[in-house]
Amino acid sequence: MPRQARIKGEFSIYHITQRGNEKKNLFLCDEDKAKFIEILGRVKAKYSFLLYTFCLMDNHVHLLIDDNGNDISKIIKSLNISYVQYFNRKYQRCGHLFQDRFRSELVKDERYLLQVSRYIHNNPVRAGMVKELAEYCWSSYNIYAGRMKDLYKLVDKGRLLSIFSANPEIALQQYLEFMHSEESSQESFLDYDQDLDGVNNSDFISSMEQARLRIRQALAKENIPDEELNNNIQFRNDLMKQIRRNSSLTLKEIGELFGGISESRVSRILGKAN
Repeated sequence: MPRQARIKGEFSIYHITQRGNEKKNLFLCDEDKAKFIEILGRVKAKYSFLLYTFCLMDNHVHLLIDDNGNDISKIIKSLNISYVQYFNRKYQRCGHLFQDRFRSELVKDERYLLQVSRYIHNNPVRAGMVKELAEYCWSSYNIYAGRMKDLYKLVDKGRLLSIFSANPEIALQQYLEFMHSEESSQESFLDYDQDLDGVNNSDFISSMEQARLRIRQALAKENIPDEELNNNIQFRNDLMKQIRRNSSLTLKEIGELFGGISESRVSRILGKAN
């Protein structure tokens, strides 16, 4: 089946999402996320687009971009090429890093612009990675809130804030309040939380942070202290198999979750489930 033509417009705003190939992580450490932000800053300087919000998760990213008259495909292609070169060189790998083409949707009015911005900023909270927006340092929320310096002049705050008030202080206060307001259940946003058939895969573990949260929840349910996990062999092995079934984490990553167990040992444990 031929690819469907991407909907583009001149001087348009796009909600962009990208995921790692085979749902694998795009970022293996904070250094990778910092590098992606650095590259994003360079690409922004080259193309002079406007970036309203962003959020880097472990295996996908969200960008809210005003193309400012540029070709959005060229912008994302330039970003991807630079990051893939860095990632492959650092981890001595080759092949695809991103899954297929990036996904995009046109943002056609201010109401949806604000809602998409809120949705992007709330991704880490929704995923259970943090409890509060301010706890996550890999989104643009803390740049708006003044808790983090915008080292690469990434975020253009004026457009979103101007929707609330011409007074900058009032606008910022109302915007931050809106970020904490309840999302409408009627809205459907472009994301990878849903499979292609539209069925929500709530059991899927998309990151190491989510896996650690799942382990903590399981331990708390059974009243097992964290430090006693590897002493409860059968419980640990069952939990390991559950994470393997419901994630795309590598054997190495699963071993790290359980105290640095080797890949070969993880493989033997998982093999006993078959």
